[in-house]
Amino acid sequence: MNIRYIKRAIILLVVLAVTLVACSKEPELPPPAMTMEATVIPPPPDPGEPTATVIAKNGLNVRTGPGLEYPVIGVAPSGITLEVVGVSQDRTWWVINIPGAPGNYGWVSEEYVEVQNGDGVLVIPAPPVPTPVATLKPTVTPAPDMAFTANRTTINAGEKATLSWSVENVTAVYMYPIGDSFENYPTTGQGSREVQPYITTSYELLTFNPDGSTGSSRIEIGVVNGLTSNRWILSSYSTPGGGYQRPIPGTEITARFGTNGSLSGSAGCNSYNSSFMAFDKTLRIYNMAPSVAFCGDPGGIMEQEGTFLDLMQRAARMEISAGQLTVFDGAGNRMLEFMNG
Repeated sequence: MNIRYIKRAIILLVVLAVTLVACSKEPELPPPAMTMEATVIPPPPDPGEPTATVIAKNGLNVRTGPGLEYPVIGVAPSGITLEVVGVSQDRTWWVINIPGAPGNYGWVSEEYVEVQNGDGVLVIPAPPVPTPVATLKPTVTPAPDMAFTANRTTINAGEKATLSWSVENVTAVYMYPIGDSFENYPTTGQGSREVQPYITTSYELLTFNPDGSTGSSRIEIGVVNGLTSNRWILSSYSTPGGGYQRPIPGTEITARFGTNGSLSGSAGCNSYNSSFMAFDKTLRIYNMAPSVAFCGDPGGIMEQEGTFLDLMQRAARMEISAGQLTVFDGAGNRMLEFMNG
């Protein structure tokens, strides 16, 4: 018997045996070495063997079965001639010899190949269609969305403005006046708040996002006739006994708050310089430094000066209304009252 036909018969028997075994088992994925990027370069067929020459311009996918639902195991370059060892039942797919592939063969569409001597090749049953492997889609975290508005951005001292916000896809929200700690002002994703600053104050909407980042938006509320707009003259102050007292006649105690955070004025006898921090309704005064003169007239002026300087350093909150500045301590007790001068 011709050796060529013996070789051909052995290949057909191996292909048929592998196909029959595959039909009786659950389908398996191709081995990792055979990827879509692999280029199929099988050995050239012997003269006279059934062959298929790739005529697709960009090459042709080689699959594990006769259909697009089967995985691609490689790409046969355009113009290559492959050995044909079988055909599908409907003769629309050819089985080609590919050593190293599952079963040592693959399937190519008849539409993209020219076949020679293919009339007598064995019809090979299609292997089972592989079960698709579910692909987990990554979870997409929606991007944070923030809106922060004010119904007015300039007010007179004593008036109010309303801040409104809407925030989505975040883990925490704070709306606070710049100068204070944001931790003191937690809020919800949607809301509004009336503010009544007595000095120009910026308010920040701060968000913490699921990815660990932060977002922020600021609005400045300008205040006309506020703390820094006037020279203030003391009209009364609290006494250790719990009452209130007017300054000693013939003395004038003043305060001027600068836009740069400086504070200066007269304590009745001595002048003083200091610094302050103010935002919203908060007022804090630091480092009172008076001059060192001594005044004996009128009587009690030095005691009054000492009381005034002590009360100023205890300032915690303020209010301004109708040209009057009132200063409170941390417990909310009224300590000092000034008139616009």
